[in-house]
Parts: sequence; C-alpha cells; structure tokens
Amino acid sequence: MRFSALIAMFAATALNAASAASIDSVVTETIDFKTPDSQATTTARQMYGREFRTVAAQRVWLEEPDKDFEQLAVLLGEERNCASGCFIATLYYDETQWLEVWRRPGKAIGLGPVGLTGMKPLFDGTRLWKWSGTNYLAQPLHQEIKPRPPTEAELQTATEAIKAEYRGGIEPLEPATVSAVDVNIKTGKEVALLLTSTYYCGNSTCPIIFLDEAGKSIGLLRALGPDFAITRDYDANGRRLVEVSVYGGIETYSLGESKPRSKIGPMDISVAGTKR
Repeated sequence: MRFSALIAMFAATALNAASAASIDSVVTETIDFKTPDSQATTTARQMYGREFRTVAAQRVWLEEPDKDFEQLAVLLGEERNCASGCFIATLYYDETQWLEVWRRPGKAIGLGPVGLTGMKPLFDGTRLWKWSGTNYLAQPLHQEIKPRPPTEAELQTATEAIKAEYRGGIEPLEPATVSAVDVNIKTGKEVALLLTSTYYCGNSTCPIIFLDEAGKSIGLLRALGPDFAITRDYDANGRRLVEVSVYGGIETYSLGESKPRSKIGPMDISVAGTKR
C-alpha cells in the first residue's frame, strides 16, 4: 500500500497506548545491521552519504508484505564505524521518492507486529513508537503495571478528587471501573487510580488520580488508555515526574501542576536525505 493511501485510510484512527505486557512480547524482530544489505545500503548512501560517514541499510517491512520492498531501516553515523553520533532512520517509498518517517539515536531498532493502523510499532531501546495513521507517536516509558481493586478509602478519595475536578455532580465511582496501581513517586508507597468508565472517558482521555503514601490526592491527570509512566526526573518537591499518553504524543507533568513540563510530539516526516 502506498504511503499516501496509508495515511488517508487511517488518518481518523485513534492510537491506543501500549499495554502492560512485557516489551519482549511487543518487539518481535530486531535489526542490528551486523549484516547490511548491499543493494539497500547503496540506495541509502545516495541519500545520506554526504552528511554521514557511516551508512548501512536493511530492507524491512513496516506494513504487511507485498510484491516489492518499499521500506528500509538505515544506520547513520557521524563517525566511521558509527563510533559516535549514531542514528536509526526508517524509510518508506511513496511512488516517486523515499520518505524518512522516523529517526532516533541508536545502533539497533526493534519492530513489532503490524498494528491496527497498518504499520509496525518501533522500539528505540527506551520507548515504543506507534503509527497513528499519519505519524509515529512516542508512547510512555514501558513499565510493568499490576492493577488491583481499589480500597474503600481509595474510592472515597477518588470521589472527592473527581468532584473538585468536575465542579458538581458526578457519576458514582464503581470498583469495576476503577483500577489501583501501586507506584513509586517519592516513597514507593503511592497509588495511581485509573478511571475507565464511559462517563469519565467517553471517546477521549481518562482521569488518573494520584495518591501519596497517606492516601491523600496529590494530582489528577488525563491520559489516553489511560496510559502513564513514572519517569526518573524529579520536581522541587522530590516527586518523580509523570508521563501521560495524549493525542499527538506524550506530556510530562509535575503532579499538582496544570501545564506540562515537556512534550514529545509527532515524529516529523521528511524527504529522505534532507538534513534534520
């Protein structure tokens, strides 16, 4: 399927966040460029040879296979033998030209099975990127999540927090639509409460209420999925920042703040060989 047709077909498709499954179950293929494809490398070198001293390429499938290879994974290095400044780029041929649809630092790339939006997810060694229908979008850092039923006290705190957020009447919270996840934000005894009912999520983001070790609400964020991750970065209160999946990528928050500290937006698409 041509790239332009792929975008048109899936432009309105919502991107679901990564599940709590092991990353090993998501990544089914690894490209490490130990045995580059000579023909693919020649093609890639014509586009990138002037900018990078190291250029090596492998033919890959980013979508379901067809009669022609129309996708490449390319290793790019500023130094010979990719001693430093290494990047991986993925390319898609669209009728008349090669398009670079993804690029990240690294020397290897993981690919998963073709997703609902028609393209494979990509793993850069740190985080997963999923095709949204128009671009690759970063997913929150992959972490093991073990949901459990909320306690009565946690439900009561969530009810109070959601009342303050909605400023009025709310639908009563039911244990069946609230999951508790034990997390480490400061002391290792914090809790994230994920609300997943249609009333609170609809076709959009879902609320996540974070509780401290005493069971007190310390912040409410909204996320697609709802998918989130605890980062290694801290705010001035000694709490770790939290990533959430949103339309267009990822936002990172300090709990209690209304505006994100940082964002990772859609991966830009450019003509392959164009300097980024």
